[in-house]
Amino acid sequence: MFKQPFKNNRSSLNGLQHIQQSLHQQKTLLRLVQRSITEDLAAHCLHVTASKNTVILFTDSSVWASKLLYLRQPILNALSNYFGERVRTLKVKVLSKHTAKTPLLPKSPSSHTLKCLTEANDSEQADSLTHSMNKLIKTLQKNKLS
Repeated sequence: MFKQPFKNNRSSLNGLQHIQQSLHQQKTLLRLVQRSITEDLAAHCLHVTASKNTVILFTDSSVWASKLLYLRQPILNALSNYFGERVRTLKVKVLSKHTAKTPLLPKSPSSHTLKCLTEANDSEQADSLTHSMNKLIKTLQKNKLS
């Protein structure tokens, strides 16, 4: 079993530091894999994770995944040299285009929802919450029309 890149010694690290350390280790592994293969294949290596004696390489297409599997031995040799122990397993997985960086757009409230908000806020009180809700409802109605 090779040295684990993500040590469970969290006593000296807070949560964010541990995440940053893990991300740095994964970037290092990715650069190592990319240097061990040709440039055209390296451009399609998106991410690398390691645990115990298994390394998972993520790519953007099944075609590139097949080509990367043909180069399994040079990749495993480079990783074994890095860890100082033999890496036994390389898995290649494909990230679908839907998984990678799909922006989420906000949904506008329906006309029924805006009507309910208006009715619920219809009071003669002049407090700051009522005033803020009225401004929000007007903004949502204006954005709904555009």
